[in-house]
Amino acid sequence: MWLETETFQIDKNENLEVNIKIGEKLQGSNRPYIPIDVEQFYWSQNGKKFNVNSRLGDSPAFSEIINDNGLTSIVYISKPSFLTYDKMEKFEKFANHKDLGPVRKLHASLGFPEKNFIETYRRFAKVIVGVGSSFGRDTNFGLLIEFILLNNPYTDKNQNILKLKLNYQGKPRSNAQVEVFERSLDDKVSIFTTKTTNEGIVTIPVKKGYDYLFDAVKLRKADPLSNQKAVWETLWASLMINIPL
Repeated sequence: MWLETETFQIDKNENLEVNIKIGEKLQGSNRPYIPIDVEQFYWSQNGKKFNVNSRLGDSPAFSEIINDNGLTSIVYISKPSFLTYDKMEKFEKFANHKDLGPVRKLHASLGFPEKNFIETYRRFAKVIVGVGSSFGRDTNFGLLIEFILLNNPYTDKNQNILKLKLNYQGKPRSNAQVEVFERSLDDKVSIFTTKTTNEGIVTIPVKKGYDYLFDAVKLRKADPLSNQKAVWETLWASLMINIPL
């Protein structure tokens, strides 16, 4: 799941539409706004934060006239969802793809069942848009897991990099895998991975006109006090942005 807009740069006083996307490899369908799925949904610009006032079934899920200039961050946090694994191999394949560690060994050491076990997951998604002059910086919103954009490609047009920081529980997440989805002007998608530094930083070379989606997953033992039957919890961070021509 990620947030995406067809127009990553708009003039002030124009309407901005953002879709909740469900799919793979930057291809998917638009999900309507469903309040029972949403923990928080807001946008922020120039240090001010505004709740999204969407209604059940709205598609796009976000539609707002933005009246001021500035870099604008739209943030979506989902409520927990659940997934049952009928066998260990499928979970292990997912964990290997996301570089989540020796899960089979950890799973056994914690006494979790080999079959029919439950994972709970939450999404922490961001999309970054430039409005008018587009000046400003992304904000550290203190999400449980979060990408923070450290430069501004809408104003720093001579730079050919994106620089992001990955935080977990408010601290830099070091040596974490970040999956990068790069979509060209003719809609071809390339996928590669990189690792964060000790300071939680990734620096990605980028191309003008391309869209970029960043994805990172944190696996942890589920909270046994939350009255749910899941044994594992995954936390998904994503951030999407476009590099202007």
